[in-house]
Amino acid sequence: MRTLRTFRPLLLPGLLALGSLFAATIVTAGRPADGPGTGSWTLTVGQATPTPEVPLESAPPLPTPIAHPGDASSTGCVDCHSKVDSKQAAIADDWRASIHAKEGVGCADCHGGDPTSDEITVGMAEARGFQGVPGRDETVGLCGSCHANADRMRPYQVATDQYSKYFSSVHGQRLLIANDDRVAICSDCHGAHGVKPASDPTADVYPLNVPALCASCHADATKMQAYGIPTDQYDVYKLSVHGTQLLEEQDLRAPTCASCHGSHAAKPPRSDEVVQVCGQCHTATQALYEESAHARLEGVGPKCWTCHGTHDVSEPDESLFLHEGGVPDYLCATCHSPTDQSLRLEMDRFEDPADRRCDTCHHERSLIYSQVEAIAGAIGGARDAYDTALHRIDDAAALGMIVTDADVAAQEARTELIKARAAVHTTKLTTISELTDAALAKSAAALDLASSKLAESDFRRQAMVIVIALIALNVLVLIWLRRRLHATN
Repeated sequence: MRTLRTFRPLLLPGLLALGSLFAATIVTAGRPADGPGTGSWTLTVGQATPTPEVPLESAPPLPTPIAHPGDASSTGCVDCHSKVDSKQAAIADDWRASIHAKEGVGCADCHGGDPTSDEITVGMAEARGFQGVPGRDETVGLCGSCHANADRMRPYQVATDQYSKYFSSVHGQRLLIANDDRVAICSDCHGAHGVKPASDPTADVYPLNVPALCASCHADATKMQAYGIPTDQYDVYKLSVHGTQLLEEQDLRAPTCASCHGSHAAKPPRSDEVVQVCGQCHTATQALYEESAHARLEGVGPKCWTCHGTHDVSEPDESLFLHEGGVPDYLCATCHSPTDQSLRLEMDRFEDPADRRCDTCHHERSLIYSQVEAIAGAIGGARDAYDTALHRIDDAAALGMIVTDADVAAQEARTELIKARAAVHTTKLTTISELTDAALAKSAAALDLASSKLAESDFRRQAMVIVIALIALNVLVLIWLRRRLHATN
């Protein structure tokens, strides 16, 4: 009790000091990102520790390729199986049309046995090395015994790391650790007997066909139930800007599932890998993002998916800046850990496209919110000026005027607008404003040129009216003179 009385006079000042320190921390949380007087700000926040990566189990040793008499020219297996029934005949036909048949890989290379014999007791005898249908847990090693062999693959210029990549994947790790033979293996994607090269448009692994191939498992609720994985990714992807470009426009530059998740090494990219994954295509955008305040929040800052989503990526526009009609009441836990208040942006908090706005994180009383408003205003103003110029050019072209010079100026304005929109990834108001100012100037030049064409068209029409009137007057005078001459005669 005596000790408590001793420290009681210090209790209230101590609490006040702590409160003042907390308030000072909140007030001074923003600092300039571009230096003094630039108007660009970033938050200094506590950073959560990223989740450590789980170590992978190593791939098992490669099995030895199956030894057997004869080679692919020995067709004893195919000759017999073609006559068994329609199912076996179809298997034989699939093999004949495969890349394996073309390159000399026969039945015995996968099943063992003696393809030189037409006797079932000899061709399928264990003494001749017959192994039958390999199990799903054996198939990966069987394929790898050839495809991971650099000497065998060298003539075909085929990569030999698929075996090790597969066992680094989610599929391979589950097969290896949990002995889960429901996971995808080589034959699920490439086929068993009718293997085709990835460059064949009829192959399941051809880029245009990859989304449907992955969906054959990942859109199957029964197959995915055991793993707790959503099954709507394919339907969502088809409606995205990527899916539309690939599946409807058949643009092979558009990303497939394998572009982001990998093929043989398939796994969801970690949060800290997303920028590099998207940057494989969006190289310039990645460079701009790495200049931003977001990129400096290593491990926990906003990534591509925070604003653009994952499977449902849409065409970006100015609606991504701010909510229309006011900001919803977001909790602090949307962006911060409830235990230590460190920044924590989790993907499931941005699954709804309506939440992918700057003011989801930056509330309307913050300095950064004001910067976002300025950026949105600058981009919107440049866009409106460009649209106005285009409409004026179209009006002039509709009147038959040559508007080549105005078109050139408009294209230059569009280029500056595209650059300004891309520069949003830097989060730097000064950089964006310089580009929007250039876009405004180019749009103004295009508008002036188009307006001068319209004025010229008006002048021409007015001059034409005058000329037509003069011609009509001359005709009337000539008619009058002719009549006078006739009357005199």
